[in-house]
Amino acid sequence: MLRDDLIGHFRHYAESIDAPVRTGADVTRIAPAEGGGFTVATTQGRWRARNVVLATGGYQTPKIPALSAQLPSHILQLHADSYRNPGQLPGGAVLIVGTGQSGGQIAEELLAVGRDIHLAVSTCPEAPRRYRGQDLLYWMMQLAQFGPDYGLNGLTVGQLPSPAARFACNPLVSGVDGGHDIHLRDLGRRGVRLHGHLEAADDGDLVFSDDLPERLGLVEAAFYQRMKPMFDSYIAATGMSAPEPEPPRKDDWLPSEPARLNLEAANITSVLWATGYRLDFSILDIPVLDEWNYPRHSRGVTEHPGLYAVGLPWLTGHGSSIVAGVGRDAEYIAQHIAGNIAGG
Repeated sequence: MLRDDLIGHFRHYAESIDAPVRTGADVTRIAPAEGGGFTVATTQGRWRARNVVLATGGYQTPKIPALSAQLPSHILQLHADSYRNPGQLPGGAVLIVGTGQSGGQIAEELLAVGRDIHLAVSTCPEAPRRYRGQDLLYWMMQLAQFGPDYGLNGLTVGQLPSPAARFACNPLVSGVDGGHDIHLRDLGRRGVRLHGHLEAADDGDLVFSDDLPERLGLVEAAFYQRMKPMFDSYIAATGMSAPEPEPPRKDDWLPSEPARLNLEAANITSVLWATGYRLDFSILDIPVLDEWNYPRHSRGVTEHPGLYAVGLPWLTGHGSSIVAGVGRDAEYIAQHIAGNIAGG
């Protein structure tokens, strides 16, 4: 579904239930009100609410590593959130930090116009854009929306290895020209200089981890270890007709870039931080956040009465932050609110 189609879908749904949607009302503060409920300050005035649902998603504020302050002042730095096209960047080489969807797609775009690119590889998994006859997102949405009907709930938040895993990046794929795979080794063959994780900037030098071969192996194996078994289980459980899976892609090509790189010698004039986002609940004047800046909750019900959260990464499971999966969490929260209202 294209962007404008999705917006139209939301607009039509809001109109169909006559939802009292206020647009252009930026919330600046949420605080407890005397006598219960909340005071909500917005750019369109102050409101009183019995219940508040935090539904601002997981992509609130661009995340830029602290080491950005160690780069020379003449280096242009942009977060992927602010990047629009290659014309924003000065001449010279570009360092892209991060290989999630933004990092990979920007690398392809810059490569297509002949830019010299260095790419710091993260741990975002590669994945085939199409699997067993369908788009990758088709299987993800099927599993999130209908998987529970077949006892396939995917991973739940309680199965994650650590709280940090809630913020892991999405699979490295592209939606350009109908969607296609992005393989880091292919980018390397085409001239992109691959490096490990950017660890430090030291007196005009960039220092990368020296684990790039192992890192590439983990990135390539992740889909087959985590996502493929879930998709195959769903296909088997539903009895759907689907082509047999293709064998894993084998590629032994290895880059040979140094772990230490001088910015001037490499003619790097700009750095693009494709490093994702962090949660930002600075509008919330209620102490319900944990050390990860994530609301403390049980199935979206926070420890403060009347305050809820929905649409956050891994609120309850892998589908909590996508359109196809958020409905289950939202339904539970709506029932909880309705029960409180009915109970007075």
